[in-house]
Amino acid sequence: MERVLIIEDDELIAELERDYLEANGFQAEIELDGTLGLQKALNENYDAVILDVMLPGRNGFEICRELRESLNLPIIM
Repeated sequence: MERVLIIEDDELIAELERDYLEANGFQAEIELDGTLGLQKALNENYDAVILDVMLPGRNGFEICRELRESLNLPIIM
């Protein structure tokens, strides 16, 4: 099963995204903080990341830049 990390600070939006992904056969996890989301993405195996732009901790552009330097996985912003 493919794993997707959702980095989104709006909990209702994140839960809606997770519910949609899980209904379509994906395993989805939510992280509400940018810094914690980046750490999770770097330290665990995910097949894709759904990334918000405005986040507490670190913004989505910074996270995207760091993930692109370290990993080869799809990022949806």
